[in-house]
Amino acid sequence: MMRRVLAAILMLCALASCSRQPVEEHAFLMDTWCSITFYDRGDEELSDEAFAILEEIDARLDRFDTGSEVARINAQAGLSPVSVSEPTYKLIKRAKELSVMTGGAFNPLMGAVSDLWGFGSASPSVPDDDEIARLLEAVDIDNLVLDDGAMTVYLADDRISLDLGGIAKGHAADEVAAFLKASGVERAVVNLGGNVWCIGQREEDRPWTVGLQDPSSQDGAYFTTVSVSDSSVVTSGSYQRFFIEDGVAYHHILDPATGRPADSDILSVSLIMDDSTMADALTTALFVMGSTDAATFCRQWGLSAVILTGNGEEIRIGL
Repeated sequence: MMRRVLAAILMLCALASCSRQPVEEHAFLMDTWCSITFYDRGDEELSDEAFAILEEIDARLDRFDTGSEVARINAQAGLSPVSVSEPTYKLIKRAKELSVMTGGAFNPLMGAVSDLWGFGSASPSVPDDDEIARLLEAVDIDNLVLDDGAMTVYLADDRISLDLGGIAKGHAADEVAAFLKASGVERAVVNLGGNVWCIGQREEDRPWTVGLQDPSSQDGAYFTTVSVSDSSVVTSGSYQRFFIEDGVAYHHILDPATGRPADSDILSVSLIMDDSTMADALTTALFVMGSTDAATFCRQWGLSAVILTGNGEEIRIGL
C-alpha cells in the first residue's frame, strides 16, 4: 500500500520569544499541505493572493491536469512542438540545465517510468524489467528539445513524459516568497510540504532555526537543526513516499540510470540556499548519487547541505 507523509518534512522550531503571535494561513495545493506563517503582520488578502499564485503555477505544471501546459506537451510527445507561456518555458529550460549539471541524476523526463511504477496511484506495483528498459531507452535529456525563439517545447520520443514534480514546488516557493517580499513582508515562513522559505530573520540579528525531521521518528521529532536567514531549506528523502510489495519497500525517488528506486545510502538530504527551485532539483539528484558522491558534488559547487545516511551518520557541508 502507499504511505504518504503529509506532515512537513521540515519543522520550524518554536518562536516563543516573538513579540507578536504568528498568523498562519494554509491550503491543500500542489498535492501537499501548504502554509504561510506571518510573523510581522497578518493579511488575509495577501495570503489569498499568495495561494492564488500557487494555484496558477499548479494549473500550468500539473501533468495530470489535461488542461495544463505540461499535459499538452506530453500529449504531443513524438508529434510536434508545443508553445508555452514564458514562465513555464523558463522553468523547463532550467530543469534541463540542472539535469546536465547533475550528470542526469535529476531528469525531468521520468514521468512515464514513474507511471509504470504507479507512484501517485492507488495501486503501485513493481513493473516488468523489460518494460522499464524500453522506456529508459528514450529517457535522454537531449530528447527535450527547446526553441528559445519560438518558446516551444518538444518531446522527441513518444515514450517519454515530462514531469516537473521534482522542481515545481521549489519554483512555487520562490515565486511566493518573492511576491511577499515585494508586498512588504519582512518576516514570514512559506512551507510547501518539504520546501520551506524563511523570509528575513526570526528577530533582528537572529536567524530562524529549522528542524530537520528524523526519518525514523513516528511523532515528527527532528534529528538536527540549521540556522537560516532569508533563505530556503529543501529536503528529499526515501521515507516521504513509498509502497511495500512482498515485504520490500520501494520509495518514489527513481534513479534515471536504472528506472528503479535509487539504491542510495542516504535517508534524507537537505539543502540551504536562496534558490528553492535549484535546491528542489538538486536534493533529488543528491539522493540518487549517494552520500559520497553527493558530498563531493556539494563541495564542488559550494552548497550548504545536511545529509543523513542509513547508518545514522550526519554529514554537514558548508555549515
